[in-house]
Amino acid sequence: MLYFVAQDKGYFEEEGLNSELVLFSENNSMLTAMEQKKLQAGALGSTNSILYESQGHEVTIFGGAMTEGHALVVKNEVVAGLGDKADLTALKGKRIADTFGGTADVVFRQGLINVGLDPEKDVELVSAESGSAAFAALKNDEIDGAILFTPFRKLAENEGYTILSYSGEVAGFENHPCCRQVALTEELKANPDTYVGFLRALIKAYKFYQENPDETVEIIANYVDIDKEILKQETYGKFISSNPDPDKGATLAFYDAMVNLNYVKAFDLESGINTELYKEALDSIVKEFPNDKTYQSLVEYHKQAND
Repeated sequence: MLYFVAQDKGYFEEEGLNSELVLFSENNSMLTAMEQKKLQAGALGSTNSILYESQGHEVTIFGGAMTEGHALVVKNEVVAGLGDKADLTALKGKRIADTFGGTADVVFRQGLINVGLDPEKDVELVSAESGSAAFAALKNDEIDGAILFTPFRKLAENEGYTILSYSGEVAGFENHPCCRQVALTEELKANPDTYVGFLRALIKAYKFYQENPDETVEIIANYVDIDKEILKQETYGKFISSNPDPDKGATLAFYDAMVNLNYVKAFDLESGINTELYKEALDSIVKEFPNDKTYQSLVEYHKQAND
């Protein structure tokens, strides 16, 4: 969303960047384009960003994109009679559609462990090829629920299914990253001013999205073929935001969960997160607009997220 706003409002151009948005259907192709230097930056899924670094790819996380934005949705009979006591323990013995290896897969697998369930034995996680496939699986009589990302979580709720838990409600995953801004490490080192300008554009886009919801939804609708009311509900709904901060703390906490789940072996992720470029970008904007409340809120967030 930050890309869409920055492109539409001319913020990339203001920063001297000749920008082109390129849509990728999956992360591996994006990584390949990056390594071939056909792509200078990309919003990669959090699991992929960390996995690629663990595999030795010379890429660095240097900014944020979407935060949270997922939910575990179930059929009403799964939580019938539980009322306010409904939580992830209701999934024992149930079959849940899941996009393996995705952000929400990590969050909810760890969430199941947190409540004493074994995600390999107590719950049957059924592989779905995509978010849309997981959403479609809810109509299958043999499926009890699905792990969904935006906008499918809202579409499912509107069709009468129950949101059992948002991803941001899972203990330890408050403000968890969904996507991260990633670039080749050598490009960040060789062209720091370019990436500071890129982040300045995203920071400006964040301010616009915070202060202009109706126009922001109109901009998103130019890129995403979803009903505008759904777009608004999800863009400004519960447990979802788009923040350009690299959020080192939440990213490292997410990495810890991936290590715990044996998705990656332990490695030095902290050295693969660059927070200096974002801080330089944010400081320069605050210097220009010292009394702007939205930019000041990003300053406070950065202090908390990266201490």
